[in-house]
Amino acid sequence: MTTDDMASGSPVLPPTRSRWARARRRLLRVGAILLALVTVVGGGAYLARDRIVDFAVRKQLTGSEPDPAYLADDGRVRILTCGTGSPELSKAAQACTMVAAGGRMFLFDVGEGSARSLNNSNVDLARIDHVFLTHFHSDHFNGLGAFVNQRWNWGATTALEVSGPPGVAQVVDGINNAYTLDIGYRTDDMAKLAGEAAAATAKPVPTPIPVGQDSVRVYDEGGVTIDAVVVDHAPVEPAYGYVLRYQGKKVFVSGDTIVTPKTLPAMQDADIVVHEAYANHMVERAIPIMRDLGLDSDADIAQGTSHYHADTIALAEQAQQAGVDHLVLTHLIPYVDNIVTRTMFVSGMSDKYDGAITVAQDGTLIVL
Repeated sequence: MTTDDMASGSPVLPPTRSRWARARRRLLRVGAILLALVTVVGGGAYLARDRIVDFAVRKQLTGSEPDPAYLADDGRVRILTCGTGSPELSKAAQACTMVAAGGRMFLFDVGEGSARSLNNSNVDLARIDHVFLTHFHSDHFNGLGAFVNQRWNWGATTALEVSGPPGVAQVVDGINNAYTLDIGYRTDDMAKLAGEAAAATAKPVPTPIPVGQDSVRVYDEGGVTIDAVVVDHAPVEPAYGYVLRYQGKKVFVSGDTIVTPKTLPAMQDADIVVHEAYANHMVERAIPIMRDLGLDSDADIAQGTSHYHADTIALAEQAQQAGVDHLVLTHLIPYVDNIVTRTMFVSGMSDKYDGAITVAQDGTLIVL
């Protein structure tokens, strides 16, 4: 200790303690500044709270506006996979494909979660006037009630037409009956909905295919034609796929089917084929692992479903034979949700088919 230090009357800190004291004082000053800033910002936010809330509400409302492109009459065809799952529980909505052409939107199957998926893609549900069901496995229609109800609540004024194989009236009438109480409550409470009560229900349109025919036209308006075609999903009979044509473009939506010569004409020279897909090579590998884990019920279901779904390799061969430009895989079994499993899913397909392959996800949009 120096003479000057002693004369000051102040204690002399060791060097380490001196540095810590200086750092502590700096931290306290920074903390005081931050506290002041938080106080100012918080006070300002409190005073402007109404404007902040209004801004948040406005952003929320404007962020979900319908995309007008789906209704554009511009000669393009837009294909949106709004449900790529299957009966298997997964993150995806169940079977649903939307095709927009000629200023109209058409829905092919409406499985659970379809309405939410369509809304997530900014589709105006109220402007979809026609649904085409492929068959009556529940994962292809069990979102219909919610879809009709949401469509009515958010602006539709006419009944939704639901075309499908014989049996469609039983399904649609059952759904209409299930919503009777809800419709009554809402029409009693809201005059606007009461005035548009026709849109609260669906109208079944049975479209039988005569014996000896492989297809029948079910829609022809505004330059858009849609044909129902027989597919093979035995023991489910009848089961349909649908061919949409517009401005020289051709889209085939398969529904559920094995790969069969029956669907070859529907696939022939198609620009897009949206086809169910079953990766047998993945399922067969998984079955013994399921059994080893004690998941015998899951293994039994996996073994019992492969015979009426489309094997990916056989599908690739038929797509090549038919001259399909672009194969879009949906109704994915097993469901794949990462780059590794998606790559595994299509393994071997490009050896058989030289067109484009898309493993669809909910919200995949393709424009022709």
